[in-house]
Amino acid sequence: MSADTGEHQLRVAERTFRLYLRHRGLKFTPERRRVLHEVLSGHQHFEADRLLTSLRQSGRRVAKATIYRTLPLLVDCGILRQVQLDDKAARYERSLGQTPHDHMVCLRCRRIIEFDSRRVVRLRRTIAASCGFQALAHRFQITGLCRECVSVGDPGPDRTDRPRPGDRADHPPVRTAGRPARTAGVSKARRRSAGSGR
Repeated sequence: MSADTGEHQLRVAERTFRLYLRHRGLKFTPERRRVLHEVLSGHQHFEADRLLTSLRQSGRRVAKATIYRTLPLLVDCGILRQVQLDDKAARYERSLGQTPHDHMVCLRCRRIIEFDSRRVVRLRRTIAASCGFQALAHRFQITGLCRECVSVGDPGPDRTDRPRPGDRADHPPVRTAGRPARTAGVSKARRRSAGSGR
């Protein structure tokens, strides 16, 4: 990215963030400006604590609470996107000026690999349409082992894609909020007996 492009994106982001804050009765403080500039200067996924360390190492003082309060604001106004890559702390990435993509996460080395998601978006539309659902966004993440970690040794069996007893290949499990997964074609009586331990 050229310096002109970077400066232009920075001006757009500042203007976007200022308007967002003004509409919510909040101020565009020097600390929030430092956070904004720091998150736009990198192209990596980052955690809030890593951002704090980076700011402090470069001699810019910003309170930890300011960072934790500012990141959700940057997500809400569309400058950042929150990415939950594992059970640990949330990570963030730039979304302003970026093309849509999804992630593959290596379970050994924690490497994050981004990939173009146009086919995933088409699949999302097809699935949503077949269910009469209007999809607005999605989160898609593949977990496994990267090429380097696979070459180090045997990754062992993949247990995540194996069907469970009672699953039919042509009907994947359907989850409904608050209820256990059910598989199309499994009778109510069979689900009841499975739930009671018989």
